[in-house]
Amino acid sequence: MNPQSLPAASLVMLSMWFDIAPDAMIAVDREGLIVLANAEAERMFGYGPAALGGVALETLLPESLRHAHRMHRHDYMAAPRQRPMGMGYELLGLKRDGQSFPVEIGLSPVDTEQGTVTIASVRDISETRRVRQALERTQRDGYIASISRLALESPDYELAIRRILELTAAAMALAGAAILSAGWRGSGFHISAFTGLSGGGVQTLSSVLANADFIGNAVDAGETGVITSAMLHEGPLEGMRAELARAGFHDVAIAPLSSRHELLGFLFALAAEPTSFNQEKVHFLQSIAHLLAAAILRSRTEEQLAHAQRLEAIGQLTGGVAHDFNNLLTVISGNLQLLEAELPDQSGLQEVIASALRAVDRGSNLTRRLLTFARRQPLQPRAVVPRPLIEELGNMLRRTLGETILVEIDCAADVPDVYADPNELDTALVNLALNARDAMPRGGRRGIGAREIALEDATNRWKLPSGRYVAFAVSDTGTGMPPEVQAHLFEPFFTTKESGKGSGLGLSMVYGFATQSGGSVAIDSRLGYGTHVELVLPQARPETEAASELPTSSGGQAKRRHTILVAEDEADVRIVAARFLTAVGYHVVAAASAREALDLLNANPDVDMLFSDVVLGSGMDGVELAHEARRVCPELAILLTSGYRGPGGARRSDDPAATFELLRKPYRREQLVATIRRILEGA
Repeated sequence: MNPQSLPAASLVMLSMWFDIAPDAMIAVDREGLIVLANAEAERMFGYGPAALGGVALETLLPESLRHAHRMHRHDYMAAPRQRPMGMGYELLGLKRDGQSFPVEIGLSPVDTEQGTVTIASVRDISETRRVRQALERTQRDGYIASISRLALESPDYELAIRRILELTAAAMALAGAAILSAGWRGSGFHISAFTGLSGGGVQTLSSVLANADFIGNAVDAGETGVITSAMLHEGPLEGMRAELARAGFHDVAIAPLSSRHELLGFLFALAAEPTSFNQEKVHFLQSIAHLLAAAILRSRTEEQLAHAQRLEAIGQLTGGVAHDFNNLLTVISGNLQLLEAELPDQSGLQEVIASALRAVDRGSNLTRRLLTFARRQPLQPRAVVPRPLIEELGNMLRRTLGETILVEIDCAADVPDVYADPNELDTALVNLALNARDAMPRGGRRGIGAREIALEDATNRWKLPSGRYVAFAVSDTGTGMPPEVQAHLFEPFFTTKESGKGSGLGLSMVYGFATQSGGSVAIDSRLGYGTHVELVLPQARPETEAASELPTSSGGQAKRRHTILVAEDEADVRIVAARFLTAVGYHVVAAASAREALDLLNANPDVDMLFSDVVLGSGMDGVELAHEARRVCPELAILLTSGYRGPGGARRSDDPAATFELLRKPYRREQLVATIRRILEGA
């Protein structure tokens, strides 16, 4: 239909109506051609007077919308009375100069002598939309503020995450939202929280995650930010979009949750309507993703801090108890040895004494393990070559574990030397390797290896200072461990083994050895997938050399001119030490404190050696006493003893000249005498 086909009265009537209407008015026939437009419509779309007559209506729309609008118009024209539409339908208009702008339209069918035409009332809502967008931004800013407080301040992490999802869904009018968290060593993702999803929605997301290619493809697609539906229409992720559409989610946006060093998970935003995510919503989603990542990292940090504080408190208690217990063992052992020397001919009593001394040795081994956990065990670090150590351990395990467990060694020849106590390192690796044996009752694979790593800053997963390290890895394909077990693994006496089959000190020793050596240990485990342990220790510096051995003694009687000053705050221990030394011919001067020892040293210039406990109660400790005694008598021989390394330590790596010999409690009489003779004769 064209303007000439309408009766003159109808054109006049419509024209008069259009002229007094405040909005742009356009009349369109069944073919979609404009039969009449008022001056406001011509001004709005940038056309001259009478220039819109006969123009196709879709000319006033952007190219991308014309096909969809044409289909919609055909459906409407087929039954206009059955599909009334008032004001409120929004779309984009196109000016003659190519500029697009938002409009709101209302449609009304009008009968004429030649048929039905559709009257469109058009209103430019650019300013309205700007106001609305500003209001939406203000509302979203309010949501961002609330979400920020939850992410950074909430004491309940799980509640905060659920509330953040709810606020995100409300702010973006989402049908559903979910957080996918990284699993064991980043090998998989699981739904850790969701809102607005029914059982079917959760099942759909789970099936999407079951696709092995999802993570890699999603990461590749999201390298530049949020993954949108436009990225899913083609390529390997198209199937995921189709699955979500079948579940009622016709638009999706996926925001990666990333830290500086790893992918923590994804934030899924699901909408029921297509094209729901414009640029502003995408930016909003990115902001939420950053806050969620911060919340996840905060939760991890708080868990690690609480774990470290718990272990530190247990370590302090354990160290104190072990120190006191070592003093008791020293007294028991010393008196048993004195009895053994006094009753050489009584075989029955000798066997009783030997049995008691064996019990003392077992108690000493127990306290050594406790002190290793408490990081108070004296260490003798030096440069250790990793590959021979790993190969020897592998050979030992092949003989020990049997044919059902395949032992795989992975240690390159160029892995640098590690700076550690070789005996404690060997013990730690054996503990880790044998610990995993019980996790594979039906056999499996055991991997042991070492590699060089360089840490650039303290934000690494081990929380170690920057530098170069060697990471020893022990892995298995066993049953794995649940999170509640992993939370207590390093605590002494914690064990999952049956009563009598484990002391629960193996992993606590590894933890104590690692931290005392300037390294760290981390365990990743997942039920059904096995366990992976990494023991990270500092590399040996090129100039690191083993301490030179002092000359050994060939034996012989001690000369009576040798006078030894014994400083020990525990009276019973002091008496035992004095009796040991007196029995082999030394002259002993005893002191109960560092102050008393210095006074005796000044009063007895013929003292040849100071034998002091490291821990001397209040005031000066044994190390400080040794330095002060050397200042008074530069040639004085010094031997320290301790059940554990106290404050300051017996060895100071930054001052090699201040290194003192250390005898571990409880000691045997032969050990004490041999050490003293070696030091005196070496001096």
